[in-house]
Amino acid sequence: MQSFKEYLKEHSVHNHVDDFVHYACGHLGLDEPPPIELVNDKKHAQEHSSFGGYHPAEKFIRVNIANRHPADILRTLAHELVHHKQNLDGKLEHGSGETGSDCENEANSEAGIMLRNYGRANPALYESNKYN
Repeated sequence: MQSFKEYLKEHSVHNHVDDFVHYACGHLGLDEPPPIELVNDKKHAQEHSSFGGYHPAEKFIRVNIANRHPADILRTLAHELVHHKQNLDGKLEHGSGETGSDCENEANSEAGIMLRNYGRANPALYESNKYN
């Protein structure tokens, strides 16, 4: 499995992953990120109806990178990092990930804020091609 750093290096944004994760952890008040697993499988998103997921019991993030723009991958990563923070804060419950729930809305909102702020400071992120 290709690491997130390797993927981003291959697509001319290798400096972004460490910077983004560092930025996102600072934004969220996390000392360190959970383990992150990348899936490079176009069918994975269809099978799971999602581009990413946070697994609270194991405290890890899975992100599908297949055929996606690096900024979109980072937004998904940010969203899942918010869920990790929610889990650490004891906010996640059964149904917390349902569309429209407070936890899901917070993850969407915070991910958008983080990516927008990071992208403004790092405009080269938007010059990259999608992953094929």
